[in-house]
Amino acid sequence: MIIEAALAAVVQLAPACTNPVVTVLHSAGFRGQALRYAYGIVMRESKGNPRAISSRQADYGLFQFNRAAWSKADWWHSTRLLDPSYNAAVAWRLSQGGRTWYPWDIDGRGRHLGRYSSSATYRVFVQYVQAYPC
Repeated sequence: MIIEAALAAVVQLAPACTNPVVTVLHSAGFRGQALRYAYGIVMRESKGNPRAISSRQADYGLFQFNRAAWSKADWWHSTRLLDPSYNAAVAWRLSQGGRTWYPWDIDGRGRHLGRYSSSATYRVFVQYVQAYPC
């Protein structure tokens, strides 16, 4: 019985696929629907490129953290944000463990808030969530 419980725990912790973006997000702690939303945001923001920097050097890494919005935060470090594990860990923290997506203008249920992004941008997120590879 103990062995079966341990095996079930290991299976639950293992990512469902080998997609590198999903693997990084899973390692950061994202699970279930939160993993799908994180994937949708990453693909919308950086197309999964962990070293992505916007053309004005304002947004960094997988989740495209914005310098103007976050540079005073204790976790801000432009070079470290290009490390996919670090970037995903920051997103895990900001999303309160995958429960809220307000920094990306999305609520905890994946709905568009419309505070600063267009509905077209939101539709891209939805397309990536629906195209989740695992």
